[in-house]
Amino acid sequence: KPWIINTHGNKDSKLALFAAKRAQIPLRILSRHISAHVSNSWYNRIIYKKLCHYIFTTADYTTQHLRKVFKLKDMRVFSMPSGIIVPTDLPKKEDARKQLAHDFGLDPETRFVGFVGRVSADKGVANLLEGFAKIKAKLPEYHVVIVGDGIQKYMDLLSSTASGMGMTDRIHFTGFKENVWSYYRALDCKVLPSKNVRGIPFEGVPQSLLEAMICECPVIGSTSGGIPDIIEHEKTGLLFDPNDATDLSEKLFSTLKNKDASAARVTAAKSNVEKHHTIDAMGRNIIRIYRLHQVKLERTPY
Repeated sequence: KPWIINTHGNKDSKLALFAAKRAQIPLRILSRHISAHVSNSWYNRIIYKKLCHYIFTTADYTTQHLRKVFKLKDMRVFSMPSGIIVPTDLPKKEDARKQLAHDFGLDPETRFVGFVGRVSADKGVANLLEGFAKIKAKLPEYHVVIVGDGIQKYMDLLSSTASGMGMTDRIHFTGFKENVWSYYRALDCKVLPSKNVRGIPFEGVPQSLLEAMICECPVIGSTSGGIPDIIEHEKTGLLFDPNDATDLSEKLFSTLKNKDASAARVTAAKSNVEKHHTIDAMGRNIIRIYRLHQVKLERTPY
């Protein structure tokens, strides 16, 4: 009989939280990892208001949504982004860049911007190609690299899009990679152009942005979901309208050409991740909630 149950999905929340309440588990937590909206149905009211003591979300957007929908008190729902494990053996940035150029058979002085993660329409990868196309003539030394994989139909669409824009020789696909750290180090900018799905954000606080930040890679992200939780515009990165490829192209050009401003944002972003978004920082925040609940139990009269 555990002291704590923490569910992490829709089905296991329905099953395990009900069982845990019946078994009188002292601390029951529901974690919600996406920003998709939750309806105010009678069943959801039971799950979010009766079966769990606390709710962990990965983004302030989701926290505010749940507070509004279920009229939850501040001390019931917490933003708890997933922390990253910081690598200890990152390659030098220049070495990583030259290795990537070598892998694609390009000039050693080639520079890169790119995307790392699940390649899909909701991630807005096509917007990155469109945004880059608008400034490619002004950045002849730059290429785009897409690290990750997706359904074949969408991958074919991206290849067709690159061909139609006359960029086949400047857009490169690596496919799925187990270890992506060297790619973050090779990039001069990591872009996450996620889009809302039917008007509703799905991103929590993206791990790929945290990973890029810890690798000292400048970042640009859309204003969707939890992305603004970690990209503070013009302080830790740049934000753009997910429906405006021109806005993205301007932010990308600014990042690549204004080196001093980009370097200052890189320093601030890395410091923020080290303080608040490592797995150790996440652990400390969770343990703080455990202790808070323990104090409540000890003060509850029998």
